[in-house]
Amino acid sequence: MKTLVIYYSRSGNTRFVAEKITQELSADLKEIIDKKNRQGFWGYFWAGHDTIVKAKTEIEEINLNPENYDIIFLGCPTWVASVPPAIRTFLDKTNLEKKRLVLFCTQDSMGAEKTLNIMRLLARGAEIIDQKFFSAVEKNKVSVEAQIKEWIGKLLAEPRN
Repeated sequence: MKTLVIYYSRSGNTRFVAEKITQELSADLKEIIDKKNRQGFWGYFWAGHDTIVKAKTEIEEINLNPENYDIIFLGCPTWVASVPPAIRTFLDKTNLEKKRLVLFCTQDSMGAEKTLNIMRLLARGAEIIDQKFFSAVEKNKVSVEAQIKEWIGKLLAEPRN
């Protein structure tokens, strides 16, 4: 089964989760890179603003053919109980219709369920086979890694059509 893990991460928490999933599945890994500077105070401020107004952003070109993969894992951080502009842009530009998709997100406080629901809506036509969120990754890396192993183990054990 050919698997891709694709993610966006501003602070590194979602990157950590994506890398651990990739290791567990021996999957390919792709990062979505936002061309807008989201670092520092002003980067954080504009990230929140752009998320609230549902803005898209310019992302680096991703040489990706979803047809080359059986399952795609898609992950992002939770920003203002929503998806970051880079994910909104990626899902707008990428046809995932009829692809088997597993969603994940990270959060430091709350809003992950809403983020996952928005991702579901934006992934028009994809078959969402599972989803999971991870909380306070930076503070709980050992626990999060154990959660990932358990989650992936369950996903691999479940029969899929």
